[in-house]
Amino acid sequence: MDTILHDLRYALRILARYPGFTAIAILTLALGIGANTAIFSVVNAVLLRPLNFRDPARLVIVAEKNSYGLVSTSYQNWMDWRDQSRSFESIEGTRTTTLTLTGAGEPERLNAQMSTAGLFPLLGANAVAGRTFTADEDSASGTPVAVLSYGLWQRRFGASHEILGKPINLDSRPYTVVGVLPPGFQLLQPADVFVPFTPWAKTLPDDRNWHPGILAIARLKPGISREQASTEMVGITKRLEQQYPIYNTGISAKVVGLQELMVQNVRPALFLLLGAVSFVLLIACANVANLLLARAASRGREVAIRTSMGASRGRIVRQLLTESVLISLVGGILGLLLASAALGPLLKISAGSVPKVFSVELDRWVLAFTLGMSVLTGLLFGLVPALRTAKLDLRETLNEASRGSTSGPRQHRLRGVLVGTEIAFAMLLLVGAGLLLRSFERLQDVSAGFAPGHLLLADLPLSQNAYAQPEQRFQFFDRLVDHARTLPGVRSAAAASFLPVSGLGGLIHFNISGRPPKSPKEFIAAGYRTVSANYFETLGVPLLQGRLFTPGDHERSPAVVVINSTMARTYFPNENPLGKRMQLGATPTPEKEVPTMEVVGVVGDVLQGLDLGPKAEMYLPFKQADALLPVFQMTVVLRTTADPSLETAALRSTLAEIDPNQPLVNVRTMEQNMSTSVAQPRFRTWLIGIFAALALLLAAVGVYGVMSYTVTQRTSEIGIRITLGAQSSDVFRSIVGEGARIALFGVAAGLAGALVLTRLLQTFLYGISASDPTTFVAVALLLTLVSVAACYFPARRATRVDPIVALRYE
Repeated sequence: MDTILHDLRYALRILARYPGFTAIAILTLALGIGANTAIFSVVNAVLLRPLNFRDPARLVIVAEKNSYGLVSTSYQNWMDWRDQSRSFESIEGTRTTTLTLTGAGEPERLNAQMSTAGLFPLLGANAVAGRTFTADEDSASGTPVAVLSYGLWQRRFGASHEILGKPINLDSRPYTVVGVLPPGFQLLQPADVFVPFTPWAKTLPDDRNWHPGILAIARLKPGISREQASTEMVGITKRLEQQYPIYNTGISAKVVGLQELMVQNVRPALFLLLGAVSFVLLIACANVANLLLARAASRGREVAIRTSMGASRGRIVRQLLTESVLISLVGGILGLLLASAALGPLLKISAGSVPKVFSVELDRWVLAFTLGMSVLTGLLFGLVPALRTAKLDLRETLNEASRGSTSGPRQHRLRGVLVGTEIAFAMLLLVGAGLLLRSFERLQDVSAGFAPGHLLLADLPLSQNAYAQPEQRFQFFDRLVDHARTLPGVRSAAAASFLPVSGLGGLIHFNISGRPPKSPKEFIAAGYRTVSANYFETLGVPLLQGRLFTPGDHERSPAVVVINSTMARTYFPNENPLGKRMQLGATPTPEKEVPTMEVVGVVGDVLQGLDLGPKAEMYLPFKQADALLPVFQMTVVLRTTADPSLETAALRSTLAEIDPNQPLVNVRTMEQNMSTSVAQPRFRTWLIGIFAALALLLAAVGVYGVMSYTVTQRTSEIGIRITLGAQSSDVFRSIVGEGARIALFGVAAGLAGALVLTRLLQTFLYGISASDPTTFVAVALLLTLVSVAACYFPARRATRVDPIVALRYE
């Protein structure tokens, strides 16, 4: 212990003796360690930290699987799974929705979840105040009750226990508050309030093709694996397919871990960022290792004297590693502070790319990671310089020290290799950043099929109790759109169930008159959207054939439908789709139950995601669609003459005149809506770009450091060459040429590595190849030019060497 303390005291004295070196080394490591800590804190929260439920490893989602992939389950299938499965302790149901809170201040649209009574015991979640649902309350005739989230309880009710047992108005219906959930409780996505599931589910049609967003959450029995549960579920779905061939043909089930499902979309991007930031740390280590090698040259005499006085090689190595680890630990502390400061902006620019249900923080595991990484980093960058220094020949070192030089050609080559490695790693990051940047630019250049400028959007979810009758809904939307159209600065207004470039929208089966499917394998489906009159004109969607909707397309007029060009090509190839008739539902149904619709128009394709190709879609007048699928939520769209956000206050005022209890939700411009749709690729591009810029800076500093030290070591040689008649341009070219050779070595190695590693980026790229030659050539030229530029000042200094001073230096 005394020896360790002695090493630490000596290390502190040595580092204090060279404040410039110490500050540069600590700052370099702080940048690398801080970046790694920030990214690891996100990885830890999302991928490594177990969910905050009882025994979370046994929690699974049981999802329906069809030709479109994994989908939510129908209520009827969920009940059969619950009753027939034996692999689970229980299968519970939940569905996300929204409810409007009124009567407690300003009306507010709340994120809500409908949950079965057994869900909370399944998760091991107990109320911190009151209780959760009972089985009687979660029944078709159950009393309306609600359980509040801890955040809503504090925010709207002042954390008062007096709210328990009292009613609150949700969607114009009183719900008795029976409990409050613990802080941080979140399932799948943040929710403010939980209400019973079964009262709503019992109102659903008896249709197994109807997928209203029900998720089946289950807990595996002890000793039962996911594979065993999946095998059982496949058997159950096969029995249901035989029992209900019309609905369940081709339907299977898949058992997926709850946390795995929640992180499946973000996991690849987080691994990509973690790999990228690791390269930054390696570059920082190489830089500090170079600094240590440079300092070792000046400490050769010190080491030689200590060795001559009896210090063993191991003792010297331990002392030098102590200094390295001490530098790294201080860099780790500073890096931790940088990571703490960067987490807020990092999550802000992620714009929802990191699931909100995960709390990202610098917890004990992140602190342990930072500590371990600091120690390993200190050993990594300090080991080679320590071993090289400890191997110095005692007699030779003392002789060289007396002449003013302790750095041989082998050490110089090693420093060149380290800098070349830095450049190679920087090349990898810059190529990756360049590919992502070009991909993102192409993504933003994609035409969405409409004119996005000067559009204001606002969601309007209606209460199913206050607007239970179709006429009430029709009157509300008509009045709002008509009033909005007359606002100053508004050119046109409309409403739609789902907007473009939102990633949302329903998929519905339909059949074409005269072409009934012969079997369930011939069932067809398309995107389904309900819109008001003037919708296409407001968005600027082009009409290709026929006509658009008019106010005359109402609930009492003949049923009509407008389709997009992809649907026309897909289902009516080589024929005119106008006048064709189609019907919602997989199979033909009597006209009095589901009317057939006439195709009256064909419009251009509108994208639902900039990175998604056009899909077959149909549009129905919302008053006609309401008879089949009641429309309780629409998004109003205003085309303005100036900045659309300026119309927000007028729209709120108009809404308040029509219904003061109706909230206006998620007001944004179409540009903001489209920006949100590309949040994930923008987040990846930003971070990889930042890491690449940092790598480029560190690589340039590394080249500068090596060449500057080279000039210092070769001062006498340069002086002799100038004395013998060498021109300044010759000296300049010699120094720059040496730096260029190091740069070309690094660029070549980086190119070879990039050709292999960038294949991992292909899934993140849009409209560009992972081996795009333009990006590779541009990055290689940039890195070479920056490296050569970093040689400029050392080379200029070399040309100004005074021969007399240089000989005196020798």
